Amino acid sequence: MTLEEKAAQTQAPFGSAVDVHTPPPSGWGNATAGLSTLGLPPREAVHRANELQRKHVEDTRLGIPVLLAEEALIGFKVRDATTFPDAIAQAATWDPALIEEMARAIGTQMARLGVRQALAPLADVARDPRWGRVEETYGEEPYLVGTMATAFVRGLQNADAQVPLIATLKHFLGYGASDGGRNTEPAQLGPRELREIHGVPFEMAIRDGGARAVMPSYNAIDGIPVTGSKAYLTGLLREEFGFDGLVISDLAAVGQLHTKHAVAEDDAHALAQALRAGADLNLDNKVWAEQIVEAVRSGVIDEADLDRVVSRVLLAKFRLGLFENPYADVELVPETFDSDQDRALARRIAEKSVILLRNEPVGEAPLLPLSASLRTIAVIGPNADRLMGQLGDYSYQVLDSMTTRFHLAADPQARPEDLEDLAGKGSPDDARLMVGSVPVVTFLEGIRRRAGDDVSVLYEPGCPVAAEDRSGFEAAVRAASAAEVAVVVVGDQSGVNGYGTVGEGLDSTECALPGVQRELVEAVVATGTPTIVVLSHGRPYVLGWMADSVPAIVSSFFGGEEAGNAVASVLFGDVNPAGRLPIAMLRSAGAAPLPYWRTLQQPTYVDGSIGAVFPFGHGLSYTRFDYRDLEIESPRVPTDGVVRLSFTVANVGDRAGEEVVQIYGRDVIARTARRGRQLVAFRRLHLEPGAAARVTAEVPASMFALWDTDEGWVVEPGSIKFFVGGSSAAIRLRGEATLTGEDHFPGPNRPLTSTVTAGPVASEGPAPQRGQESGPVGPLTQDDTVRQWLDHPVGGGLLREALGGLDEEVLAPALDLTLRQVVAFSGGRFPLSLLEELVAKMDSRVGDGS
Repeated sequence: MTLEEKAAQTQAPFGSAVDVHTPPPSGWGNATAGLSTLGLPPREAVHRANELQRKHVEDTRLGIPVLLAEEALIGFKVRDATTFPDAIAQAATWDPALIEEMARAIGTQMARLGVRQALAPLADVARDPRWGRVEETYGEEPYLVGTMATAFVRGLQNADAQVPLIATLKHFLGYGASDGGRNTEPAQLGPRELREIHGVPFEMAIRDGGARAVMPSYNAIDGIPVTGSKAYLTGLLREEFGFDGLVISDLAAVGQLHTKHAVAEDDAHALAQALRAGADLNLDNKVWAEQIVEAVRSGVIDEADLDRVVSRVLLAKFRLGLFENPYADVELVPETFDSDQDRALARRIAEKSVILLRNEPVGEAPLLPLSASLRTIAVIGPNADRLMGQLGDYSYQVLDSMTTRFHLAADPQARPEDLEDLAGKGSPDDARLMVGSVPVVTFLEGIRRRAGDDVSVLYEPGCPVAAEDRSGFEAAVRAASAAEVAVVVVGDQSGVNGYGTVGEGLDSTECALPGVQRELVEAVVATGTPTIVVLSHGRPYVLGWMADSVPAIVSSFFGGEEAGNAVASVLFGDVNPAGRLPIAMLRSAGAAPLPYWRTLQQPTYVDGSIGAVFPFGHGLSYTRFDYRDLEIESPRVPTDGVVRLSFTVANVGDRAGEEVVQIYGRDVIARTARRGRQLVAFRRLHLEPGAAARVTAEVPASMFALWDTDEGWVVEPGSIKFFVGGSSAAIRLRGEATLTGEDHFPGPNRPLTSTVTAGPVASEGPAPQRGQESGPVGPLTQDDTVRQWLDHPVGGGLLREALGGLDEEVLAPALDLTLRQVVAFSGGRFPLSLLEELVAKMDSRVGDGS
C-alpha cells in the first residue's frame, strides 16, 4: 500500500459535513451517516449505498471496500426505520432478553442496507442527573448498564448469520462522571472507581458480548484525554480487557487534543498522539488523510504506528466478509423498515418501560387504573400531542432535524448562537420536525384510541415546553374542571447542542420540570379534579411538591413511536406496569452526583437530605408481591466459589403482573472502602394471581472483587450481606454468607455476571432459612444494642419498620449503642414512646411465636 492508501484507511468522514458519496481516488476506511442524511426511503437508499461501495471496490487501485456506519441506539437511524424507546427507557424494562430482541431487529435492518457498523450502545454509567446525555445511557448501576449493553451487542452482532455486523461501545471511559454533569468536562477518577464502576460495563460487553468496536470519550481523566491515551486505549482496553476490535474516535475528538485539551501542539501532533494511543479511525467533519501523509513524511507520525492501525482496520473488514460480499441485496430491501412486527416490538418495549411512580387512593381506591365508567377525560400538557416530546435525541427524527438546521455551518456540533441565521432561535419551543419518517402515536392519540367513542377526551396544551408562557393555563383549567379525571403530560424536549431541555450538550443545574410546567400541574390539581401526571422525559427529575401532592405519577422515559399507545394501555389497566427506575429521582440536584448506594444513607446537608424521592429500582404495580423463605445454600463459600440463594416470590393480589426481583450485596469489611450496596442479580418475573415462583440466584464471589493498585483484582475472605426485594430501598429479605479461604486473585477473566432462574415452588413447602434460628428466640430490651436488635430474627424487622426503613448502612455508627442511647441522642427525631412500642411488639411477637 502507498502512504496515501494507508492514510485513507484511517479516515471516517461524517456524512452531514462531507460529501461521502464522492470519495477520493484512495477511498476511505469508513463513512458515517452517509445514508441517514440522504433522507431517502430504504429502496432508494440501498442503491446509493451500493454505488458508494462500488466506487471503492471498482474505482480505487486496491479495491478496498468502505465500512458504512450509522447511529443505532434507539433504532437504525435512517428514514422509515422503527423508532424504539430511548436507552434509559430500555433500561427501565430490566429485561435484557427484550433489548437483545430489539437489537436483532435493528441489526437486520442495517444489514439490508449494507451498513455494517452501529455507533451504539452506550456503556456509560450515569453518575449525575444534570448530565443531558443520561437519556442515552442505561442508568446509574454498573451491573444493569453492563447487562443491557451486553444484550444489545449480542443481538445486533448476531442479527444476520450471513451479514456480520459491528456494535460500537461508547464512550470509553468515565464519560458519565464529568465535573458538574457538564458534557465533555473532565472526570476526576481514581483507578479503583475507574475499574470497579465505569470499566465493568465495558468489560461485560467485550468479554461476554464480544463487542467489536469501541469509541473513546471526549473527556480527560485526571488530566489525560482518553482519545490520546495509550494507557487507556492500549493498556486498559486491549491488554486488560482483552479487546481486539476497532477503535473509532468520537466526532472531531482527535482534533480536540490540540484545540481543547492542548496536549498536542498542532493537528499533526494530535493525529500522532491518537494513532500511538490506539485510535484506528478518525471520525470527523473533514478529511485528514493529507495531514497524515505530511506528518509521516515530516517524522511527526511513525509509519509503524500507521501500519498497526491500518492492519486493524483491514482485519475488521476481512472479519466482516466485506471483501467477499461488499454489496447489499437490493431485492431484500422493503419499502419501509417499520414492519408490523417491529412496530409491535417497539410498543412492547415501551409498555414494559412505563414506571408507576406513585398511585394514591382517590376515594376508596387508587386512582390507577382508570375506571371503566369514566365518560370525560382531560388530556393536558405541552408533551401530550407533540411528536418531538417523546423521541430521544439520537432518533432519526430529532437528530437529523437538528443537523438540517445546522447545515449552514456544515457542522452538526454547532450551537444556534454560532450561526447568524439561528441566533436567538435555539429554544426548545423552536424545535420542529424537519425530516419525515415513521408514524408516531402521541399520548393524546393513544388515550383517544383506547377510550373509544363513548368517552369525551378534552385537550389543551396549557403551556410551551420551556417558555414562561401561562396564557394557556385558563383553558387547561376549564378542561380539567369539566372532566372526571385529568391526565397532564409534561416533561422534556430532546435536542443536540440546542433546541432542547435534555440531550447531548444540554445539561441542567436543577433537573426541574422546564418552564412553567410545574405551575401548570399545580393549576390543574387545584381544580380538585383527580390528576395523573405523565412524565415524558429524558432525565430523572427533582419533583419536589409533586411527589407529595399528585395522586398518580407515571414515568415514560422517551417512549418512541408507540409511546402514546403504551402509556394508554397502562392508564386503562390493559398492561400492569412493571418498569423500574434505572436511576434514582433525587430530592435535590445540588446533592448530585449521588449514586443509589449513597441515597440509602441519611446524613444531610444543612438545607436538605441526600435521599431519593423515588429510589433506584423503584416502581409500583396494580398487584402485590410477597417475598419469603430465603435460603442460602451454604453460609460458607470459598473466595473462588459461588453463593447460591433461593427464595419465593408470590403474587398475592388479584391481577396478573410482573415483578422485577432485585438482589443486592455488600462486602462488609475490606481493605478499601466499598459500596454500601451493589446490584448483583435481577430477574423480571410474570406471575398470575395467586401464583408463586422459587427464584434461585447463583452469584460468583468474583462479583465482590475489588481493585488493588498493587495486586489487581482481589476477592477477600469475610462477610457478605445480601438484600432481596423490589427496589434498592424496598428490601424484603436479608441474608449473609462468609467467603472463606485465602485472598483469591481471579485475574481479568473473572466471572462478571450472575445466573437467575425461576421455577415452581416445591410442594412440600419452602425450606427454612439456613443460618437463622428455627426454634424459640428470646425477647430484647431497651438496653440491648442496635446490633443485637438488627441481628434478631424478630427484632430486626421491628426496628427497621419503626425507623422508617433505615438500614445497616445508616445505623452503622450506632451499632454498639443501646436502643435507649440511640433514642436519647437522636435530638427528638425518635420519640421516647418508640422504646415502649418496640419492646411491647417484641414481647407480643416472641410470646405468640410469630
